[in-house]
Amino acid sequence: MMKKICVPSFLLLTMSFVMPWAIPNAFAAKLTPADCRTIIEQAEDQANLTDSLLRAFGGTTKMHIACVDREGDIKGFRSMPDAWTGSIDIAKAKAYTAAAFSSNQNALTTRDIGVLSQPGGPLWHIGNSNDPKTPGRINERGIIEFPGGVPLYKNGELVGGIGVSGDGVVQDEDVAEAGSCGFLPPAAIRSDTVAGLPYTTGGVFDFRTGC
Repeated sequence: MMKKICVPSFLLLTMSFVMPWAIPNAFAAKLTPADCRTIIEQAEDQANLTDSLLRAFGGTTKMHIACVDREGDIKGFRSMPDAWTGSIDIAKAKAYTAAAFSSNQNALTTRDIGVLSQPGGPLWHIGNSNDPKTPGRINERGIIEFPGGVPLYKNGELVGGIGVSGDGVVQDEDVAEAGSCGFLPPAAIRSDTVAGLPYTTGGVFDFRTGC
């Protein structure tokens, strides 16, 4: 016969206060599908306003837009009509790169990764890491070392990244930048503040003043 175990009421009360903090990421911000819909729609709106570097007849950009959580899982993806097929994986990898190398204490873009990974730089050869075929909990997607990937934040916490590909890298970055509006990192942790890196060119809005 099993014995009944009595837990004092004061202990239950204490546990109710302590337990959420004892569980890792119990209150961590999350990137939702609804968030990604907003992010992607903002990005697509900007893509439709951005002149293409490479398309004829004064056309605007046609992009693939990826939205991933901080573990690399796709939470939203959109392909605009006539976007380059080869840019699908690039957009996903840009989103992953921005999320994978940012944190609650630093915000790095794929432009920053490009600067830091030049020959002799502190991240030289980082592109050889994060093989998409690596088994494990994280959905690795490869590393991109040129602009178009920006991290995403909610309430000061990293929640994921947006990646855009389909035109010149400046155009890609402008569209990603627009998509991140409302999901910006705190100014104090951005790469331009912490390390004097560019973060982005600020083609759509000035990150120092918001969007």
